[in-house]
Amino acid sequence: MVDIKRKIIMLPGPVDVPDDVLLAMSKPIINHRSADFHELMASIENNARTVFQTKNNVVVLSSSGTGGAESAVFNIIRPGDKAIVPVFGEFSGRLAEQIDQAGGRAIRVNAPFGTAPSIDQIEASIKLNNDAKSIFLVYNDTSPGTTYRMAQELGELAVKYGLFYIADSISVLGGDELPQDKWNMDIVIAGSQKALFTPPGLALVGVSDKVIDYVKKNRPYSTYFDYSKYVDYLSKLETPFTPALPLFYALDVALARIVQDGMDKRIQMHRTGAQAYYEAFKEMGLEPFVEEKLRSNVVISIKYPPGIDDAKFRSTLENDYNLVIAGGFGEVKGKIFRIGNMGTISKNKILPTIAAVGHSLNSLGYKNDVDKAIDRAKEILTALAQ
Repeated sequence: MVDIKRKIIMLPGPVDVPDDVLLAMSKPIINHRSADFHELMASIENNARTVFQTKNNVVVLSSSGTGGAESAVFNIIRPGDKAIVPVFGEFSGRLAEQIDQAGGRAIRVNAPFGTAPSIDQIEASIKLNNDAKSIFLVYNDTSPGTTYRMAQELGELAVKYGLFYIADSISVLGGDELPQDKWNMDIVIAGSQKALFTPPGLALVGVSDKVIDYVKKNRPYSTYFDYSKYVDYLSKLETPFTPALPLFYALDVALARIVQDGMDKRIQMHRTGAQAYYEAFKEMGLEPFVEEKLRSNVVISIKYPPGIDDAKFRSTLENDYNLVIAGGFGEVKGKIFRIGNMGTISKNKILPTIAAVGHSLNSLGYKNDVDKAIDRAKEILTALAQ
């Protein structure tokens, strides 16, 4: 048996999972065609619709978030279909690749990492490709730590031009504003292991009736990811295939806690936590990687100061402070570090993380005033729970 030491996980997913959510997974295995499972599924569905802010069905896939994104591609894209894809990070680039691999044609609207394409640029691409079928957006691309703050306006474009609108919201649903119906989103994808603070292994997908009608008439090239099957079984409070039962138990507890807190409160908690990080790091003389209007509230990405080595910095955090954060990858590998501000947002997580970052940088030669940074964060976190 492998002995794994428990660490303080401050990654952009998976996140540290609360004990009550973890303990829920120890419940007995049940028949997934039984009344017990029907009760569990009803609870998950009702709370998921509240979190997604939708009247649509929310299907739960026993898959990773990437599987959830691929499910949207399989259900919408047919050979030769064009899809408009804003690309401003590794995950939006990966989504465009998934579309191409499915036989579609991703029309990329590119922007440098740390920025994002404007609405005007995307509309110009739609006009040039007036036979496009859909818009696929990564609402929060965790690789640069960029949130596409024009997502509502993009929904208005989708309605204007009669396009399906798909939002990969794997890393952000539950942590930032995302009302599916209000923003005219046909498909919204969430991952269990991010702002929903559940272990990895589930993808939740809010699916509009418009999509289900399309899928029933145009069958996808996938049995496992066929949304129409999930919606049909959901009418019986079941899943078409064997679900990951322990994870469903955990998800039920996590969703119930989010709903009990209230979506407005949960979103504000993440905003407050993000502000504390950004302001504290500013006091240290550190610079955020993403331009201000697009900075994520769930992934804090910070440029390394000159002379700081990524591997040495993160190993110092882990070895000296038992703290795990992420570096950059792709074209920003070695240039930034990233902290997950997801799920459980508390002073007891944020302040030690800021302190560990500051002291580690000091030990590696980048001198900064850690106490001043902590004081600034405390000012912002006054209203936040321990």
